[in-house]
Amino acid sequence: MSKEFNYANYDFLPAFSYNVIANLIDNTDAEIIWKLLNGQDREDWNASDLTKAEKRALIYDGSENAANFAIFFDSGNDDVLVNEKCFLRIYPYCLTPVTAYTGIIDIAFEMMCHYSINTLSNHHTRVDTIFAAIIKCLNGKIINADTQDGGALGEMFFNQARSRMDKMQNFNQPPFKGKILVMSVNAG
Repeated sequence: MSKEFNYANYDFLPAFSYNVIANLIDNTDAEIIWKLLNGQDREDWNASDLTKAEKRALIYDGSENAANFAIFFDSGNDDVLVNEKCFLRIYPYCLTPVTAYTGIIDIAFEMMCHYSINTLSNHHTRVDTIFAAIIKCLNGKIINADTQDGGALGEMFFNQARSRMDKMQNFNQPPFKGKILVMSVNAG
């Protein structure tokens, strides 16, 4: 008896960005990401780790004033930011069907940080430190699909041989330092 294959429907796509963040909430290597997104001080790299509740409070929940949050699941920003801050946008950037059953999702990590708070007292930058931690934490990590069958999508990767979209590049918009990192995952 042959196994029945269903065409890929990508029903997990709306929850995909949150599932990526969920992988970072409990990851000890990701603590630096949370500390740097939470603060505006040159010493944030050396701050205490955040609790799960503090981490979740950084995630935009659809409230009226988006400027109170640091992590978003779409591109663009309609609200005026009057305080120096750093924020991260995570969203499906491109979906390329490879077969009728599988595809590659390229996910964007878009980082914006006021120039005045980007440089830390340890002579590193906030943006590059966060991106290095994202790559360390997610490259090779299984991302859950969060669907009815509770399955997984596959391993995230940062590899142009597997997806030409994978890269990190600048897109500065003064007064912000901006970079975008694109990583990918096989899906279906």
